Parts: sequence; structure tokens; C-alpha cells
Amino acid sequence: MEIEENKPGTALAETETAEEPSLCRFEFNVTIPEEDDAFRTFQKRYVFKRNVIKSVGFGILGIGFLISSFFYPEQVMNYILFAVCAAAIAMIWYNNVKIRRSLMDALKMLEDDRYIFTLYEDRFRIETIVPEEERSAEDFEEIPPQEFELDDPLLDAVEKDDKFVIIVKRATIYVLPKRCMNDEQAKAVREKLRASEQPKVKFG
Repeated sequence: MEIEENKPGTALAETETAEEPSLCRFEFNVTIPEEDDAFRTFQKRYVFKRNVIKSVGFGILGIGFLISSFFYPEQVMNYILFAVCAAAIAMIWYNNVKIRRSLMDALKMLEDDRYIFTLYEDRFRIETIVPEEERSAEDFEEIPPQEFELDDPLLDAVEKDDKFVIIVKRATIYVLPKRCMNDEQAKAVREKLRASEQPKVKFG
């Protein structure tokens, strides 16, 4: 969904403070397909390797039980343990799909939300834009902006054809669609976040 009345590259200069000018600043929103693709990227970088290791471990055990069943066909336990290993492998990979689907269902209620991304020399900030009708509600609570240091060793950024995916501490994912920024803003984000296809955070 496109952000109403916000062309890619809008400066939003009227909300910047004079004390600290930003490198770039723009409004954005994130669609469910963009969220889904970003989460798949996260899983490939931080989940799949661990899943492969677990799958190989269960696979080796399963093959061992299967070989044993040829030599000792009367041992029913070998067949049972082989089936357990196969089921464990299937569950490992099914959980990835289940978690992603559950997350996308939960994010549907936030698909119309809009945000402001501000990039500084040493950090970036993401703010949630709250509609005036929600601000006037009696139970309204201000949503504090989220700020992150660019030199945080647990800050990872991936550039894709249509978006930047920012992963913080292997747990929090932010999506910056390129449709909401101009070429200069995309260049600033790319250079400051050092977005690449190689993770700065190692698996461990």
C-alpha cells in the first residue's frame, strides 16, 4: 500500500531539529508481502544454518537406525527411532513456515501504519506516525521512537532489489521499502548501514 500524500523522497524538513540535521528522512509503510520477504531473509541468515545442522544430526542418527534394522530386522525399536528422527527433521522445517505464517497474520493489523525513518551520522531513528484521532483518545499512550547506533556490532543490514532489511540483535526486523525513498536517500542508507549480502554478525 502506498503512503497517501507522500511521494518517494519527501524531505519532511519541517520536523527536523536545527541542532542536528539528518542525512535523510522519509515516511514509509510496509506491506505484508514486504514483511514476509524480509522475514524469509532473516531466517536464511540466522535460522537456516542452525536448522541444517540439526537436520544433519538427526539424519545421521536416522540412517544409523535404518542400517541397524537391516542387520537386526527383529529389533522394532530401530524402525521406531528412524521414524522419530524423520519426524524431527520435518518438524524443524515446518516450524519455520508456521512461525512465519503466524507472524504475518499478527502484522496484518499494522499494515496501514506509517513511520518516519531518520538517518544521522552515527545512528538512525524510526518513529511511528500516530493519527490525530488516536492521539485524542483518553487511553492514548505515546509511542517512543526507536534509535539504534550504527556501530552496534549486532546491527545487520541487507539490501534487496526493492528494500533494505535491518536486523537488530538477531531478533528485531525493520523494513525500508525503496519505493518510499529517492536515489539519494537510498544511497545514504546503503552507505551508512553498509548494507550487503554478507552478514556482519556471525552465526554462533
